[in-house]
Amino acid sequence: MPTCPRCDATDCRESPWKSEDERLAHPGERAWRCMSCVHRFHAPEPRGLLRDNPIVTAVGGSTLLLTIAVIVILWIWKS
Repeated sequence: MPTCPRCDATDCRESPWKSEDERLAHPGERAWRCMSCVHRFHAPEPRGLLRDNPIVTAVGGSTLLLTIAVIVILWIWKS
């Protein structure tokens, strides 16, 4: 959650883009509105905790490969 640059409040909500041009002018950022002072500002997008975590990616990939291997082994064994 970003902090308001005007009043330093943390009660900020995502604000809709005013136009496509505004969105394109701020790549990698989101529009935010402070609920305390109603100031609208742009701040970097928050990173996804699970999506960007290499450990979660490794565990998920390993689980997928193990599941496929077990299915193939059981299919061959049953034949």
